[in-house]
Amino acid sequence: MAMIRGAIFDADGTLLDSMGAWDVAAVHYLADQGVQARPDLKQVLFPLTLTECTVYLHEAYGLPKPPAEIEAEIKERMRLFYRDKVEAKPGAKAFLEELKARSVKLTLATNTARSAITEGLARTGILPLLEGIYTTDEAGTDKHDPAFFHLVRRAMGTETADTWVFEDAVHAASTAFHAGFPVAGVADAYSDQEALKQVCRLYLPDLTDFDAFWARAGER
Repeated sequence: MAMIRGAIFDADGTLLDSMGAWDVAAVHYLADQGVQARPDLKQVLFPLTLTECTVYLHEAYGLPKPPAEIEAEIKERMRLFYRDKVEAKPGAKAFLEELKARSVKLTLATNTARSAITEGLARTGILPLLEGIYTTDEAGTDKHDPAFFHLVRRAMGTETADTWVFEDAVHAASTAFHAGFPVAGVADAYSDQEALKQVCRLYLPDLTDFDAFWARAGER
């Protein structure tokens, strides 16, 4: 039987089908300011936190608004997206329900602001299944730092070896993997799938086959 005491889930691209909206958020924001995005903008911003993104936009594009104001405006746009449009990825809610039925503690670890992500989790029915939500903004770190994942794990009271991390982003999965967590890489169109496979114990094409995951997760 799988020894899973806790599970740390990413939100965007893992539980929520939201990476497409983030992918164009900065492009649309710049267009509204009368500025055309450079061809490499999406690649530059992908591994950055929102705060880092807004500093980059301010400096690289010479925007007159300070980074904090740019960040606030993008956050509000995204909050409305989560409130009104975001959908769960196929099987996500049922997958969490199966884990919860087996007494696995469920938490969320995200780069997205609490005000926005809570809207999306409520809209998709996932919010009541979670014991806690942890954001990198509030923790004062990011997913390049293993301390963030350990902070979430300690809050659940679980051991590293028994706490699975579910991630679609390669850099975050790599951080957790090299910190000793068993990692489930969840496929998403906006991530490098071959690179993701190298930094996870199990690779999941989607979240629709819980039984297969549970059986394979117990293998050592």
